[in-house]
Amino acid sequence: MKRLAMLAFALGWAGLGAAQTCEPTEETHAVAILGTDGSGELNRYIPPEIHGEHNFSQTLPNGWEFILSRAEPGWQVHVFAEGVDLTTGTPPRHGPSPREIYGWHFRNADNTGPNTGEVNAPQEMRAFVVAPDLAGLETTGDGIGWLKVRDYGLSDLAPGETARMTWLEFEACVSWPKTEAEIRAEADAQSPDYLPQEEEIFAACGLDLATYALDAQILPRTLGGDVDGDGSLDEVAQIRRRQDGARGLALCRAGTWLDMAGIAGELAGLPPGYIAQTEAWHWIGEGDTLPPSLGGVTLPDADGGVLILERVEKQAVAIYWKDAGLRAEELFHLVTE
Repeated sequence: MKRLAMLAFALGWAGLGAAQTCEPTEETHAVAILGTDGSGELNRYIPPEIHGEHNFSQTLPNGWEFILSRAEPGWQVHVFAEGVDLTTGTPPRHGPSPREIYGWHFRNADNTGPNTGEVNAPQEMRAFVVAPDLAGLETTGDGIGWLKVRDYGLSDLAPGETARMTWLEFEACVSWPKTEAEIRAEADAQSPDYLPQEEEIFAACGLDLATYALDAQILPRTLGGDVDGDGSLDEVAQIRRRQDGARGLALCRAGTWLDMAGIAGELAGLPPGYIAQTEAWHWIGEGDTLPPSLGGVTLPDADGGVLILERVEKQAVAIYWKDAGLRAEELFHLVTE
């Protein structure tokens, strides 16, 4: 942790200013802090902002909390996990911290004009350490976050006073290393090759592996959730009939009951041969957000989650469970051929 803390200090706000990306890699998570629209929904196209005596908070996908807490001269950056602030190891230990976004950082010594370098304080770009081990979490090292001040408002600008920040518009990113288990799991998810244990699961569910092969043409190779609303985990795999290459899906409900689509017993609403044309598939559970390519579609009334098979920007079909049976419904079809 100490080495990365020194690296963050060395890079500081100046070193990160040239590369304000927030993209995950094979070895690191990265989550951008987002603004909200008029209805309070997160929107990646709107920069986050905070004003007055308010605090700012956003929950990251892993449950951590990115917070700007109000302080007298401005705001302070925190990332909380298990009630512990993971940013407290950010250097320097003494003097102005990049975690403190204070109005006086941007004013000169006597508060008569902008800070042109005479006040030793961080400016627009801030870097901070994210140390999961402070909360006892499994980790392969420290992470690093950054916050860039886009715009701000100040008060108490009379000579001799201490300027306070009253409004802040910013960009921010929190990044931390993936564990070895996460790296292995993500690598496995990008493989089209079914594992022996996956074959065992579907065989035990009733799939005849002498007649059908587990064969993925799109990734991920399996999807899963609760399709019938009974609280048990269901899993869908892509299959190919060995005799003629016809493609379909095998749905294993609760590890016990097998349903098939696309080969044995076509579903009303599922166009013949459609599964072979599918370019992407998505599992939409309760509370999940639709991918951008499906924005605006209305999902059918289902007992559980919905499986969407997509010909990208051309056609989409939903497969779902309703009233003790599997159903299919076309969501849209743009005729371009």
